[in-house]
Amino acid sequence: MNIAYLENPWIYDGFILTAALLSPSLYQVNLLYSKRYPDRHILAITFLIMLVLLVLDQLIDRFVAENDAPGMLRPAGLWSGNVPHVLLAMFGALLLYRYIRPFAQKLRESQTILTEALRKNELILQHAGEGIYGLDNQGRMTFVNAAAERMLGYSNEDMGHDLVHHITHRRHCTGCLVPVEECSILATCHDGALHLCDDAIFWRKDGRPLNVQYISAPILEAGLITGAVVVFSDNTERKRNETILARWQHIFDHAEWGVIVFNVAAGQIELINPAFARMHGYRVDELAGWSVAEFFAEECRADLPRKIQLIHETGHHIWESWHVRKDGSRFPVQIDATAVKDEAGEVLYRVVNVQDITARRQIEDTLRESEAHLAQAQAQGKLGSWRLDIPNDVLEWSAEGYRIFGMPPGTPLNYERFLNCVHPDDRDFVNHAWRAAVAGAAYDIQHRIIADGKVKWVRERAELEYSAEGEVLRGVGTIQDITELKRHEDELLRSRQSLRELAAHHEKVREGERTRIAREIHDELGQHLTALRMDAAMLNIRFGADNPDLARQVAGMKKTIDTTIGVVRNLATSLRPGALDMGLVSAAEWLLSGFEERTQIRCHLHAPEEHLDLDEECGTAAFRILQESLTNITRYANALEVNVRIEWINGILEMDIRDDGVGFDHAEVRSRKTFGLMGMRERALQFGGESRVDSRPGAGTTVRIRIPCVREGA
Repeated sequence: MNIAYLENPWIYDGFILTAALLSPSLYQVNLLYSKRYPDRHILAITFLIMLVLLVLDQLIDRFVAENDAPGMLRPAGLWSGNVPHVLLAMFGALLLYRYIRPFAQKLRESQTILTEALRKNELILQHAGEGIYGLDNQGRMTFVNAAAERMLGYSNEDMGHDLVHHITHRRHCTGCLVPVEECSILATCHDGALHLCDDAIFWRKDGRPLNVQYISAPILEAGLITGAVVVFSDNTERKRNETILARWQHIFDHAEWGVIVFNVAAGQIELINPAFARMHGYRVDELAGWSVAEFFAEECRADLPRKIQLIHETGHHIWESWHVRKDGSRFPVQIDATAVKDEAGEVLYRVVNVQDITARRQIEDTLRESEAHLAQAQAQGKLGSWRLDIPNDVLEWSAEGYRIFGMPPGTPLNYERFLNCVHPDDRDFVNHAWRAAVAGAAYDIQHRIIADGKVKWVRERAELEYSAEGEVLRGVGTIQDITELKRHEDELLRSRQSLRELAAHHEKVREGERTRIAREIHDELGQHLTALRMDAAMLNIRFGADNPDLARQVAGMKKTIDTTIGVVRNLATSLRPGALDMGLVSAAEWLLSGFEERTQIRCHLHAPEEHLDLDEECGTAAFRILQESLTNITRYANALEVNVRIEWINGILEMDIRDDGVGFDHAEVRSRKTFGLMGMRERALQFGGESRVDSRPGAGTTVRIRIPCVREGA
């Protein structure tokens, strides 16, 4: 390079300016590597500043040299004149570099922390379980997190420029509009206060309401309200649980059996329902602080620790004991205790159901006496009873039945085993008669059997029970040893009246047994099933929310329990309709209503008196006659209309049952020995009454019953 050119100020300044123009490009190159070498861009800035200082130095020197004192600031010679300036510029740039570098590093660290914090906050907002949306200071939505989008169906794009009140908070659950000035969410944007609501309605995008609880908080910057944040959660499940809890609390408070809940950890009774307190003669508040043992009779307390241990080990235990009332009297109870455990198997609570079984004990004593009397009567009359479960082919005999057939009591039986005991010459006859009975015919036969190698004559009678669908469920009947009667026909004729009375007694006992069994099934089994359903619901309330599988299992259990309750109710009704407790007229109305619904045959009841307070046995007999008559109408009459008249005239119960069916020929029916008509006649005769059947083919049938009855309270 020619020195002359460098000594020329314009050439020198051009060189400096060119370097200055190239320095930004160098800066850009350094920025490309700034991520890998973070300080390169700082060096580029420093180099750029150094060039700027040199250019500024040249401009000042030129200006001074041309106007005042040429050559005053620059010594002679190129290098001697520029080297000091270059060194001075480099020194200034170096000082600036040492100052900028720490500041830039801190700025980078702050930006990194801020970016990471923003990213984390965004993740928290988007993955939060509660719905969150932000508002500007006008009440317009600025952002919506994923949970809010899922619950409401709105996204940021759906909001537009409308107020959030008009979108999600516009109406009450009743459909009435919510005025803007009453909107607590918008109030936050205006007054800067925190607003909380436990029960509100947000409206989804599809128009469905969503029950929520929410909190609206203001966003403040430099003391000014710049917006608000609304955090809300779905309140539906909580509302449902509160409703369920209130319902079970109502059941707990109004249950007819006593219930206590014992907190094992605290070692004290936590809950006592009013029925338990009443059972013992106290008020609930009087029992505060009592221990469980204080309710038991003195001689029963020693065994209580063993019972508690058994409850904890097995989870459930039922036993009978004696409790003491406030007045000191004792009464028998049945205790049904359940241990409620946590996931680790530790017992948290003991739920104890207590039932006063005084009435049941009395019924059991009466039943034992009745069974003893029945067994004695059967032995005296050589009359055994039997019951055949047709679907399961299980035959049950009374003790007298085993004696008649010469078998040890308790021997397993079925229909085939019974048929093998029949005399070979009579087996086809007996089998045919039974098949006919299953098909609807009466079963009242006499045949021979082989017992202990001897031939005996027996008479069998049976009634068949049907399900609501008309399927045969079981046969219930009697078997009588008539060997002696066959030998002495005359004696049989003389004893016919005695046999009729015995059959009537048996019918009375059986009706009483039906009544007792029906009531016991309804009361005892019904209560236990209800308690079991309550326990299942409590299990769902306590543990179902956090365990969906358990909740589904409990729902299945509850459905099964409800089905079982329906079966128990139907069984109790089939044994003895509860309508009989309301009187004969009410029972007849119930029977005719069900008959009309089941058969589509029109029924009319004519009863001048709505309530006939007859004695129970007479009313039951009349009801059974009506029931048997309707059964016969269903089977044989092919009728379209049935008229029933019930009146009590001068101590006589009169009942007429008339249908417009096909009727029948008396001689033909008498030859068939139909059991239904015979049963109606026998029921009337056992009360000293009479029955008459008027019918002819094509003219329908009328059954007339006249029974002397005593009205209760007369």
